Amino acid sequence: MPMDAERPFADVVTAGECCLTVVLGSAISEDTNARVHTMRASLAEQHIPGVLELVPGYCTLAIYIDPLKADVQGLCTLLLREGRMTRSSMLVPQRTVVFPVLYGDTTGPDLGRVAASSGLSVDDVIARHAGRKYTCAMLGFLPGFPYLLGLDSQLETPRLDAPRVSVPAGSVGIAGCQTGIYPLNSPGGWNIIGRTPLHLFDAETTIPTLVRPGDRVEFRSIGREEYDRRSTVLSAVCPQKADSSSLGVTTPAMRVEAAGLLTTVQDLGRPGYQDIGMPLSGAMDPQALAIGNVLVGNDPDAAALEMTITGPVLRFETDALVAVTGADLHMTVNDRDAPAWTCCSVCAGDSVSFRGADPSGGCRAYLCVAGGIRVPRVMGSRSTLLRSRTGGLEGRALKAGDAVPIALLEEASLSLLGFSCPKNLREEKTGCDALPILPGPQRHVLDSNATSTLTAATWVVAAASDRMGYRLEGPALSLAESADIISAPVPLGAVQVTGSGQPIVLMADHQTTGGYAVPFVVARAWLASLAQRQPGDTVTFTLGSVASAVEGLRRQGTALKQLAELRREWLARLNTRQGDG
Repeated sequence: MPMDAERPFADVVTAGECCLTVVLGSAISEDTNARVHTMRASLAEQHIPGVLELVPGYCTLAIYIDPLKADVQGLCTLLLREGRMTRSSMLVPQRTVVFPVLYGDTTGPDLGRVAASSGLSVDDVIARHAGRKYTCAMLGFLPGFPYLLGLDSQLETPRLDAPRVSVPAGSVGIAGCQTGIYPLNSPGGWNIIGRTPLHLFDAETTIPTLVRPGDRVEFRSIGREEYDRRSTVLSAVCPQKADSSSLGVTTPAMRVEAAGLLTTVQDLGRPGYQDIGMPLSGAMDPQALAIGNVLVGNDPDAAALEMTITGPVLRFETDALVAVTGADLHMTVNDRDAPAWTCCSVCAGDSVSFRGADPSGGCRAYLCVAGGIRVPRVMGSRSTLLRSRTGGLEGRALKAGDAVPIALLEEASLSLLGFSCPKNLREEKTGCDALPILPGPQRHVLDSNATSTLTAATWVVAAASDRMGYRLEGPALSLAESADIISAPVPLGAVQVTGSGQPIVLMADHQTTGGYAVPFVVARAWLASLAQRQPGDTVTFTLGSVASAVEGLRRQGTALKQLAELRREWLARLNTRQGDG
């Protein structure tokens, strides 16, 4: 489409069926970033149907949509027009935040690499990094991670070819022409040159992030003694959350006698906060959780237990109505088998346990309880985000001795005892069918043979896979250009390709922004099929279409509606029989 040369540049690209990205530039600058924030503010005021979230990057604005409700074609036209009309409205710095940093030492393992890349001495790198004033362009990756403009050009250093599995909280890094600070322990591919003792994120405060877009940021070099002293003081001021025994939890509750491999509280996630770096989180298999909730009479979004491979041992301290969906972990009540996908009664004092998943039957199951799990909502959700210790029960996986609060059983709920989800409304998650992938914003990064390699290969789920991302092992995908891109918002299901050529599929707890290319996105309705695989399992991909991806989402929504209708019919028949009696 021809463009008026006097208008600012703008383009709209797709990232799967649930994300549109407006591209306002190809280089990091304060002017382009200001346009991004100006456009975001304008779109937010319009309350566009089907638009769920607006997440800014350096030069891009991600528009997350419900494709079943949005007029996608009309929205693309609007976005292109808005993008070309938007001029810079520079962010006015409101505050200056100064970070003390221990450079090098054991806290900055890549300081020497940056020095070698820049041709400077280590002392010169420190002096130049700490001698600048930076502007926070956006928050992303993880909660409270500030992306900072203003790095000395001589310090620019490419990301690591393969990201580290764990980077400590407070780490100060450089990636290309940007610098930033890791607020949490997390994977990451930036060059780590030091660490600050300051905490950057607290979900329980009114303003959860220490730095906000538009803030000025400065760094001050400190020695080991000051770093250790300030770390000790901050740990005393901001202690870890108390254990569950201090929360005053009383019955009704489920008492955890054994935790299982990984058991957490999850609902359908925490949308609305990706612009400050807060991941969606929520169930890895959201359809299974929603079906379980509909079975026991809850809203689809009610909190439940997500159980992985081996479930917990629970002692119920009150009567309850429960249903287990997802992978069949073989639930037992007092050592007697209980059916999956069916409402079952549990009495006070009963023990519920799980014999474990079949190797080929999936690995994640959901224990839904009538009335839901009653942990507090944090930022609108009860979901657990382990990396930031947010939500759920103290922000962590369950452990022996925990008391998990549940709603008091209402007598009417017992009318659903025996109600089951028909097989035709369940989804097969562990078959051998290839998962459909859709074009992402950086498909051009792969060379002409890489796409056929991706779809022809059988990929193995790596041991390092988790709720944040599934790392896949297989042939290296050949690149036509660097996989290192300007950091931008990344959607759920994004297939990231690092410099090593190995793909990583972003899952429920994925970072909100990333700096590795995203050539493809897994169709949303099929992503749970990957989530049900465990390390050592295999997966294949096939090229899909947006139309079929949207139809997959529509099919899931229809299944929930049909199940809710079957529930109404079940209750109506029961009432009729009782009336006849």
